Amino acid sequence: MADCATSDLPSRASLACLWLDRPIRRMLAAALAVHLLLALGFHLSPDEAHYALYASHLDWSYFDHPPLVGWLQWPAVALGAADGLLRVVPLACWLLAAWGLVRLSEALYPAGLPPAGSEGRSAGGLSDASHAVLLLWLLSPLPHLLGLALVPDSLLMALTCPILLLVWRLCEPGQQARLPTWLGLGLCLGLAGLAKYTALLLGLSAVAALAWAHGWRLLARRGFWLATALALTLVLPVLAWNVRHDWISFAYQLGHAAGASAWRPSRVLGFYALQMLGYGLLLLAGLWAAWRRPDSGSGPDTLAGPQRRRLPPLAFAACFGVPPLLLYGYLAGRGSSLPHWAVSAWVALLPVAAQGCHGLWSSGRRAGLRAMAGWQLGCCGVMVGLLLGAGLGSETGEQARSRPGELGDQASRNPLADLYGWDNAAVPARALADAHGVNTLAVMNWSLASRLAWYARPMAVKVVNPHQDQFSLWFGNLAPGDSVLLVDWSIMSFAPPVGPSQFRECRWLEQQPVRHLGRQLAHFNFLLCRHWQGPGLPMPGRGLPSLASPRD
Repeated sequence: MADCATSDLPSRASLACLWLDRPIRRMLAAALAVHLLLALGFHLSPDEAHYALYASHLDWSYFDHPPLVGWLQWPAVALGAADGLLRVVPLACWLLAAWGLVRLSEALYPAGLPPAGSEGRSAGGLSDASHAVLLLWLLSPLPHLLGLALVPDSLLMALTCPILLLVWRLCEPGQQARLPTWLGLGLCLGLAGLAKYTALLLGLSAVAALAWAHGWRLLARRGFWLATALALTLVLPVLAWNVRHDWISFAYQLGHAAGASAWRPSRVLGFYALQMLGYGLLLLAGLWAAWRRPDSGSGPDTLAGPQRRRLPPLAFAACFGVPPLLLYGYLAGRGSSLPHWAVSAWVALLPVAAQGCHGLWSSGRRAGLRAMAGWQLGCCGVMVGLLLGAGLGSETGEQARSRPGELGDQASRNPLADLYGWDNAAVPARALADAHGVNTLAVMNWSLASRLAWYARPMAVKVVNPHQDQFSLWFGNLAPGDSVLLVDWSIMSFAPPVGPSQFRECRWLEQQPVRHLGRQLAHFNFLLCRHWQGPGLPMPGRGLPSLASPRD
């Protein structure tokens, strides 16, 4: 095979060259090793357990998200796979995103590679545009988390590059008549719609870029309508499920986006600060450099004949990246945005940022780039250390033995404590429930239900505090006269729910500590609560036959 340093490589061959390049190969191998180590290092997080339960209760859609995240996990869950194997899908998404970024970078910047035999090809790193995009990806901390724990955004992370690649090709001369390309775009957008509702932003950005290239002639393209029809057909299960459940999923998403508090600029600034920590300062530096030299390495940007002018790469990427970042920033003002929601926006912008970093490197501004790369590598290292070491903070003294509702204001707030102990807590919870003749477990807050329901399955887990959620659909709500085994977690502890509109009595049974690496991170209290006196809440929606019954 030709040497990477001496070959004038086309797009596909350069992918092989990336693998042969020693620094990139080492970084990829190190990243994969860390991913595998983390995958086996702790049990499922709250979101992971929630979406694993999607697969355990297979359905056409769900209360908070479309179904693809559960459908993809179903084979592993149906075979009884261990928690570590449930992390194969997110790892595959992370790898697909890395591969897609290289292909997208080479499509946007076909003239961006250095000439054959140049110093840049042999040096690797930021001296080559294709190496730069992969390096920026490897140094971005937050995508590593999405490649470890499967959430809907993990799927969007993998689908974003194919969507951009297909749209870019459809803007080229002669490609607009190719039905396979249009159908590929419809397929990818439909899958994105099955992954998360915010895929609508990807669809709108795709239409905007195509309209720029084709103008009103876009509406006369048969391929455009076939792609639209295919995408809508794929998301029909989500629409049908919502029709049968009184549109509760759409109502929940709209309410969540509206937020529950007044809009504050400080929250917006905090959101963008987290974006910089999660994706790195190199992206900002690269985008700034690309904005200063928008046509660098992009080749011709006009279409032949009667076609309209095509968006240059910077504007094309901004079409997909800027609207989500602005929207999520605005929503953050009401406290209704999470940092990982913006991953598809950064994936769209990353090839442009890499091209900008490549330009800065080639112009000799290497010290600053090395410093930012070192900072991001350090952030990734700290993140790995905290995950494996269960963060900071432990329970000692009275706090380590507190009963439900005691020392609530003084409780440990180790943010990583919830990654440990839930699998062990499910064992005594089920045993105590059997011993006292109850067939239902309970938690006080909906955010605690997923881990207990996953590790104690197939036992029902109900939520004491009223809240319309997916657990109401799966297990129902408390009804008058119900008795439960209540599991109280010290990091989010509540006073026993005894009173006229709650249980008649709650009796403390026992306590179990959660220890890791010699430290007590948290502890569980188990209570037997008898005779629910509150009102029975109605089940939302009229129901729809599910794809599979809950596991017995």
